[in-house]
Amino acid sequence: MQGRSWVKGFLAAFALLVATAAYAADAKAGTLTCVGLYSETDAGSVSFRTGSGAWTVVKVGAIIPAAAEIRVNVERDWVEFIRTGAPGAVYEIDGKESGEIIKKVSDILKEKPRTVAFPQGSAKAPDAKFKDKLVVVQYLGRQILFTADGDSSDIKYGALLDAKGTVSIIGINNTLTLMNATGAVTTVIGPLKFAVEKVLTNQNLYKFLNVQK
Repeated sequence: MQGRSWVKGFLAAFALLVATAAYAADAKAGTLTCVGLYSETDAGSVSFRTGSGAWTVVKVGAIIPAAAEIRVNVERDWVEFIRTGAPGAVYEIDGKESGEIIKKVSDILKEKPRTVAFPQGSAKAPDAKFKDKLVVVQYLGRQILFTADGDSSDIKYGALLDAKGTVSIIGINNTLTLMNATGAVTTVIGPLKFAVEKVLTNQNLYKFLNVQK
């Protein structure tokens, strides 16, 4: 009898765990996660709300509910999202000169995303496709990449930073989180200008968290 009771109790607990996991997955279904944004205003001009609720400033890492809408109301601002749990595709919303732009999360997910790729390596077996490169996994604020041939561009989610490039992080406490070929990540905090090679070779930077080889 005790054995049967234990089995019944185990099955009941297992069923509860499965149900809890399924609920957690359902709770994030159709949501977006912010992986990068740039706002010219101190208070932030990228926000979201659900229904007729108050607008809430979007922060990097925030999960935006499936029923929400997102607003950008400054022309030069932008924000990037991934479908929660799916880092390989990114959706970008840019501010418009004509005024604020408002989009529903459900409509954003119907758009064609920009696809990105990340290293699948480990400390013992680095991903050869990302040798001498870093990949942007998250950012706050404006960051600029200067290439060896003199070109420059804004750094966005999923961007590949070559060892010969130089990065400028503009603004106090702006951050740039990077992944190397082993899958290890590091965060650099601005304002700061640094050579990508220094991060790849674990050289010390101002307010720099070392990537583990």
